[in-house]
Amino acid sequence: MQNETPLRQLVKSYANGLLDRDQYLEIRKKLLNKLSRQGELAHDDFSKFLQQQQKKEIKKEIFWSSYSISDWIIIVLGFMAATTLAIFLYT
Repeated sequence: MQNETPLRQLVKSYANGLLDRDQYLEIRKKLLNKLSRQGELAHDDFSKFLQQQQKKEIKKEIFWSSYSISDWIIIVLGFMAATTLAIFLYT
């Protein structure tokens, strides 16, 4: 796999279903930006960008999964109650 360029690794990963479309586009953008800035890509650039993307996805999942549906309902009801109270107090 050392002979393959980072862009080739990216395309193979996407073709094999290891990446979804958004991940593919984000990593491709980063690789092409680095290529345009530096004129070359290192062999480990794809793996670095892939790890960054996976960390970003994990952070998103942690935020949304940290609250259950009932928690979100309570949060929304709280905002509605605060808004209603503010309207009554300030009008």
